[in-house]
Amino acid sequence: MELSIFLAKAIGLYYVIISLGMILNGGRIKALLMEIMNNSALLFITGFFALILGILLVTSHNIWVADWRVLITLLGWGALLKGIMLVTLPQLMIEASKKWVQNTISYYITMCVVFLIGIFLLYHGYVLN
Repeated sequence: MELSIFLAKAIGLYYVIISLGMILNGGRIKALLMEIMNNSALLFITGFFALILGILLVTSHNIWVADWRVLITLLGWGALLKGIMLVTLPQLMIEASKKWVQNTISYYITMCVVFLIGIFLLYHGYVLN
């Protein structure tokens, strides 16, 4: 349980900070994301880091229980799958990502969901424990 609390705090803070930054600086971040998608080396490095993060989360926190901790497990598997896709099928990821970035409504809804997940994890990491 200590690992779950630690990860809830760390991931929660990361999600809240990143989502707020991406909401408050939407135009600048969207342009930056488009630049990343046009740079194959940077895209590969991004995939490499997502892959490492996913592997670390899946191997250390693969907890399938009917409570809040499964969210951390799902986020780990999501990072792992994203890393695998970016490394093995970058063109598919680029096409999907460009559509997401160009759709303003989708972009901001996603960032609001990420913010809420962050708040949820922070609540479980700091308030309940």
